[in-house]
Amino acid sequence: MSPKIRWILTLVLAVIVIASLILMRSIWNSRSIDAEQPRRGEITEAVYGLGKVKADRRFEVKLGVISTVKAVYVREGDFVPKGAKLIEFDSNALFRAPFDGTVTKIAAQEGETATPQAVVLRFEDLKDRYIEISLEQQGALRIRKGMKAKVSFESLRGKVLEGEVVALFPKEDEFLAHVAVKNLEDSVLPGMTADVAIEIGKIQNALLIPLKAISNGSVLIERNGRREKIKIEIGHIDGLSAEVLGGDIRPSDKILFTKSVK
Repeated sequence: MSPKIRWILTLVLAVIVIASLILMRSIWNSRSIDAEQPRRGEITEAVYGLGKVKADRRFEVKLGVISTVKAVYVREGDFVPKGAKLIEFDSNALFRAPFDGTVTKIAAQEGETATPQAVVLRFEDLKDRYIEISLEQQGALRIRKGMKAKVSFESLRGKVLEGEVVALFPKEDEFLAHVAVKNLEDSVLPGMTADVAIEIGKIQNALLIPLKAISNGSVLIERNGRREKIKIEIGHIDGLSAEVLGGDIRPSDKILFTKSVK
């Protein structure tokens, strides 16, 4: 190998090493160690889920045989009082509104053919609504009827609504909970989604540490100027804190965790 090639290879290697060191330093500088001391306080544990708004009263027109639409008396979005005509077929089958509500779907117009078991028209009470949440098995095991829930919509930022679990049941290998919400605004419509937190426990005077400091059942602490990893047992958790049930955690300890610097 000629001296010139050897010099070029050495230069390339040096550039790679310097670039790697700069990258490692950049990554290290973008993260810092933060610390908090354990504290005594109240903690509420909750099961979280994404819920969907549904109408409690819904009426769908389906036929058992092929029929032709004779007349449609309403349009999508119409508010219709109980007893008013909705749709009529060539078989003289006439459907009327079973309650005060809003037409939310019309799948066939006058002269068109309606196939058996297909939804031709949907009618819903948009004032009588609830929120349905699909739960994981672990969460479903801990929820009971009557538990309180907090409900928030992204479009209603800063506003948290009070709710209550009114039903819990399995359906086609899913575990569903229904949450009734008081004072649900008229602008909240079926099909909209909401963040739901069902409260399953509350502990007073609990020993709390930051949830983000826990990794594989352990926390890194600083005690008397020395750092060490401590195994802990946790109880209730919420989105920010965890209750410590077991482990050598002292009030004077500093709980360490990595904090990304934006």
